[in-house]
Amino acid sequence: MVLVILAIGFIIARRLGLVTELAEWAQDQLLLAADRPVLTDLVVRILAYLGNFPHQTALGLAIILYAIIEGTEGVGLWLHRRWAEYLTVLATGFLIPYEVVEVLHRLTLLRVGGLALNVAVVVYLAWRKRLFVDV
Repeated sequence: MVLVILAIGFIIARRLGLVTELAEWAQDQLLLAADRPVLTDLVVRILAYLGNFPHQTALGLAIILYAIIEGTEGVGLWLHRRWAEYLTVLATGFLIPYEVVEVLHRLTLLRVGGLALNVAVVVYLAWRKRLFVDV
């Protein structure tokens, strides 16, 4: 729900002309490389091309799509579905390439720590999935 609210807020901010201010604030406060979004830019370009959306609307739709994937994963895990376990490994590892690019772009302790933690979680989840396969 938080991601859906964020996406709707982003689309509203776009209509009010506040996107540039929000992006600058996020870049300053969160030390994000908003000028070099690799994975996000790719997804937004694809959505913008396929749906003929403005760039900012496509970003809002990408956030909603991610929220749907995460919601599906959560419900599947709650219902103890095997596919949800695999989806969790994939969804967790999906952003690792983006994190690597960000670490290579600007090396900070926070970025390296986040990357290391994410890789450790993906390795652990994959190991648990392989170790406890039903016979």
